[in-house]
Amino acid sequence: MDIKKLKYLFYITRIPNLGNVRIKTLLNSFPDAEEIFNLPKSKICRIDGFDNILAEVILSADTRFEEYDEEFKVLMEKCEKGGMKIVTICDEEYPENLKKIYDSPIFLYYKGNLSERDRYSIGIVGTRLPSEYGRASCITIAKELSESGIPIISGMAKGIDSVAHKTALTSGNLTYAILGSGADVVYPPENKNLYEEIIEKGAVISEYEPGTKPDKGNFPKRNRIVSGISLGCIIVESGNKGGSLITASFALDQNREVFAIPGQINSRRSEGTNNLIKRGQAKLIMNAEDILNEFEYQMSGILKREAEKTPPEVSDLNLFEKKIFDILEDEPMHIDTISEKSGLSISDCLVNLLTMEFKNRIKQLPGKRFTKLWR
Repeated sequence: MDIKKLKYLFYITRIPNLGNVRIKTLLNSFPDAEEIFNLPKSKICRIDGFDNILAEVILSADTRFEEYDEEFKVLMEKCEKGGMKIVTICDEEYPENLKKIYDSPIFLYYKGNLSERDRYSIGIVGTRLPSEYGRASCITIAKELSESGIPIISGMAKGIDSVAHKTALTSGNLTYAILGSGADVVYPPENKNLYEEIIEKGAVISEYEPGTKPDKGNFPKRNRIVSGISLGCIIVESGNKGGSLITASFALDQNREVFAIPGQINSRRSEGTNNLIKRGQAKLIMNAEDILNEFEYQMSGILKREAEKTPPEVSDLNLFEKKIFDILEDEPMHIDTISEKSGLSISDCLVNLLTMEFKNRIKQLPGKRFTKLWR
């Protein structure tokens, strides 16, 4: 985004009573931020959630442009001094999954590099005081995911977060740290080296402006970004009041998958995770394969094991099964399309697909969609 567009978008974020949700709604109707300040009031009032009073507040903001401009210059200077980049919700580089949540941050400040691979990310969070069991479980699963090419998202806190980041880095994998402070503020301070390593192989990211100190209220809010960037989140160990449960709650609200590693029934560190499983809010997992199978068709474009696959033997398939198998692709295909391409009736297709599913050649997905299995 050029500096002029960036500046006008910044002006919009400074308008009173306009939070992330309303700004997103406004930009969906009028993507050009500068144009918004020149709209007739009637056009703004037609946007859902906007009335005459709010429209007047927006259109009168030009009286404060000089003040906003000074704030914008200070922001740009801080970013330059701190070596930070800015990505906005209007930019292609903005994490794809995060754009889809209810209250996406309009601005993200970061150090390092963003990657379109983050659309395949998995979040890993947990207690700041993990047991040896929790630490070992986190290392095992984070390593398996990393070796499969799945980016790891966490919050760079002590404990499980740090273990997840370090494991990803050791595997040479992409990892993002979502901070509850400015992207130029290292917290906790003892993670300075980890912070620098993450920048080298991924990014440290914050919705807070440069120089923002870590504040207790910032951390629960940033958890929605951890879950929002990810396809799903793993809760490794958490007590009943752990911050990781906030991440799990955000993930559920965002229609993300939640996974939990079961713990001992008498362990306080696992009360939260065990209760998530007990209430059906999280899926019990024992290894990374449980997660990869859940997202098999979404992750087919990134998994390293995909590059190593070889066409399976199909000698155990009959003529009709082989015909259908050859039509299927990595991307899910609807039964109507299978029937049309094969020239077989839908009922004949379903019979043969069921047989192939028993033979572990195909997988059925919701909505009568089917995909090839390569194992």
